[in-house]
Amino acid sequence: MLFLVSASAYAQDFVNAFPEWYNNPPQTKKHFYGVGKGESRTIEIAEQKALLEAKASIAEQVEPAKVKEIKKTTKAKGGKINEEIIQQKVIEVELSDVKVLKKVFMQKGDGYTAFILLEMKKKK
Repeated sequence: MLFLVSASAYAQDFVNAFPEWYNNPPQTKKHFYGVGKGESRTIEIAEQKALLEAKASIAEQVEPAKVKEIKKTTKAKGGKINEEIIQQKVIEVELSDVKVLKKVFMQKGDGYTAFILLEMKKKK
């Protein structure tokens, strides 16, 4: 079960700087931490992208990702065959008691950038 605590924040003028905790998240023996960054023209979508990235960061700490390769073959004009291999990360884990510790929004022009720091207690 996933519980999120929402904190209100206002968009600040973008100064091309990340919050200090984004590049240096906390580390403890009792918790997992995940950070995320999302960009969009709407503040809500930027927040959702950042939240998804932060959750994925925690999930990878709980259970390492499995890499799945997908081979895509297409035929171009002139009969030339193009092959492309796409690698996809798959993480299957249930996150519980996830808390939003920090949330920052920055605005640049007509776009927003959201930064989120999440915390989840480690199971014993």
